[in-house]
Amino acid sequence: MPTGCSPLPRIVYYASPQPRAKDPYGFWEQKHRRMSQIDIPASWAWSAAEIAQRRWRKVLVIGAVDRGKSTYCGFLSRHLLAAGWRVAIVDADVGQKDIGPPATITLGSPDASLAKVQPTALYFVGAVSPVGHLLPMVIGTRRLVDAAQGEFVLINTTGLVQGVGRILKGYKIEAVQPDVIVAIEQGTELQPITKAYRNYRTLRIQPSASAMVKTPEQRREARERAFGSYFQAATEVVLPCRSLIFQRRDVPTGFEQHLLCGVADRRNKGLGLAIITELNWSRGTLALLTPVLAESIRIIQGGALHLTPDGCELGRR
Repeated sequence: MPTGCSPLPRIVYYASPQPRAKDPYGFWEQKHRRMSQIDIPASWAWSAAEIAQRRWRKVLVIGAVDRGKSTYCGFLSRHLLAAGWRVAIVDADVGQKDIGPPATITLGSPDASLAKVQPTALYFVGAVSPVGHLLPMVIGTRRLVDAAQGEFVLINTTGLVQGVGRILKGYKIEAVQPDVIVAIEQGTELQPITKAYRNYRTLRIQPSASAMVKTPEQRREARERAFGSYFQAATEVVLPCRSLIFQRRDVPTGFEQHLLCGVADRRNKGLGLAIITELNWSRGTLALLTPVLAESIRIIQGGALHLTPDGCELGRR
């Protein structure tokens, strides 16, 4: 078994290259339905066994883009579910979502089937990139980790790991206080993060050869499909402004049309997304396109993205 050590009290394990094994558990159907088998490094199986045996509940998964973080979370969840444990996943990747719509941090509970994981809780960030939105990224992740039920909580993250991304990962580690960090890396690309936080248990493993490399255009198209799918069941609702509380960003007069917003109930529980179609101050009404029931909406959280109902991104502010 790969081993290593840190000069600080907590052990850092290093998973050295080993022959690869096939994943016996599969992965979420909506993301890998065209793949009959996923090429899984043996170090992944080793890390899953360590996590299960040592009961490290909060598992923070980090890695650069296209390193297979979502695939690993699927593999690990299947491993833990097969052993009879309850698993929760916090999807903190606001751009390339596995659970729920983009521009949100979501919580879901997978089961042993290949069924799509539906969000059980949602925190609106309002953007598809963490840049310029570090505070809601950290608050949202911590809030959903605290709300998660189950013996294990897996936290998937964005692929931003350099510059502001390194800062974000550091604050997220401090906020979540994970029992173990799983660092999926090539070479030593995550060393600035893992070295700075070497007082936390860290399992360093290799990327899967099956990790799909996606261009920025492919990522944008994936977000469009996800947004379009989410708003497919949306209807227009008109609400009196006097019954609403406006939070986060101000709704810009003259630029409110197509603005993506979060909608929440009176207790600030995130309910979903909405697109502003009209803000009429003379009549005191706000018209939204949303799949959320009108009677539940009490809070409007302004976002930083303008969007069409079919998912086309019109611009950011």
